[in-house]
Amino acid sequence: MIDPLSTSIALCPVCRQKIRPTAEHCPHCGAERTFGPMPHETALYSILGMILLTCASTLLHPLSLWTIIFAFIGLGAGFLFAHNRFAAERWIKPKQK
Repeated sequence: MIDPLSTSIALCPVCRQKIRPTAEHCPHCGAERTFGPMPHETALYSILGMILLTCASTLLHPLSLWTIIFAFIGLGAGFLFAHNRFAAERWIKPKQK
């Protein structure tokens, strides 16, 4: 098996300029490589999961202890969904000011 050269190049997924394959940010456009969800994505999906399962629980059974249990289950399910959805590496370009 042939090892790749350490001088190889890759293209930035955002601006398509040449960068090193091990680069964590692009010097041309400023995009950064991230792994996993951003904090606001985790919060958003956790809250959405909590709201959706709370509503489903309320439809099935009036407000009770089960509603609180389903809210916590929805919170955990939303958290896990966010971490599974954004598990791969992504290149995110910073917002322009």
